[in-house]
Amino acid sequence: MTNAPLFIPVILGTPRQGRQSEHVAKFIVEQIAVRNDVETQLIDIRNIPITTNDAGESIKDPEFSSTVERADGLIIVVPEYNHGYPGLLKHVLDTCLKEYIHKAVGLCGVSAGPFGGTRVIQNLLPVMRELGLMTIFYDLNFSNVQNLFDESGHLIDKETYIRRLERFMNELVWMSTVLRYGRLEVNLASLT
Repeated sequence: MTNAPLFIPVILGTPRQGRQSEHVAKFIVEQIAVRNDVETQLIDIRNIPITTNDAGESIKDPEFSSTVERADGLIIVVPEYNHGYPGLLKHVLDTCLKEYIHKAVGLCGVSAGPFGGTRVIQNLLPVMRELGLMTIFYDLNFSNVQNLFDESGHLIDKETYIRRLERFMNELVWMSTVLRYGRLEVNLASLT
């Protein structure tokens, strides 16, 4: 078993202009960067060259695919738009399949309302399962996001969200570690 740091990228799940979830994603990346047990990078779906005239693996972006293949887990920062998730996020996620199998995912909901993206997370759970990702049981929610950051994009109540993120990350690191061990050490073919 390897003791190398886990690689857990953060996917910013909306291309919209003026997106408040960008502040959330940057905060998460900053906080993960101080950990010794995790390496990360920000994946902004706005920057993934993807066509909309086809779907699925036929339009796979090689860079996104190889990053997900290398990942031990994922964090998806997703805003709630009319109780749902952004269509482009689903379009991007659907371009990979085998890259997700037996990897952990933590979901971070963002909303302008009081529920912090709870509904978008609920809507994403069956998608994560179908993709072969294992969701952790602790979600991270950012309610009333328009009031959480100052004009420079810095979180105002940093201590509260650092505590919440630490709990979220501890669960994600545990799950990612266990699943990495399983991918490396357990031969599924021998179990049948």
